[in-house]
Amino acid sequence: MKIDLSPLNYKDKVEINGNISYDDIFLKDSPIKELKNVSYEGYITRNDFDEYFCYLHVFGKMKICDSISLEEIFYPFDFIIDDEITDFIQNDQNNLDIMEFLWQNIVLEVPIRYTLCDADNLKGDNWCVVSNNNEGGE
Repeated sequence: MKIDLSPLNYKDKVEINGNISYDDIFLKDSPIKELKNVSYEGYITRNDFDEYFCYLHVFGKMKICDSISLEEIFYPFDFIIDDEITDFIQNDQNNLDIMEFLWQNIVLEVPIRYTLCDADNLKGDNWCVVSNNNEGGE
């Protein structure tokens, strides 16, 4: 999905917002199992030196594997992009590929370890912890 930035020739900023879902082509080599309904809202500006800047609020849920049980769980994310984006702009077409731009920022939000398991009650598909060393070694 491309965002047309030509209105920046006569406006101070371009307001952008919407929802994006990513298919298997994006998810193929990532730890993300599912990524649907990613919401974004914000704006893009340009200065006199043809440098582009964006301020975007991005939020949604990604499906990843639980670090302990390895079950697929949803991980909520919510972050702000407030940065120069000149390198992402296709100058000859004066537009921004919002899917690719957001993808590169969402991948940075994937946690190294994330679990919904309770430390006192560790279990998953076909396994569970049956003893705990904190009970005096019994």
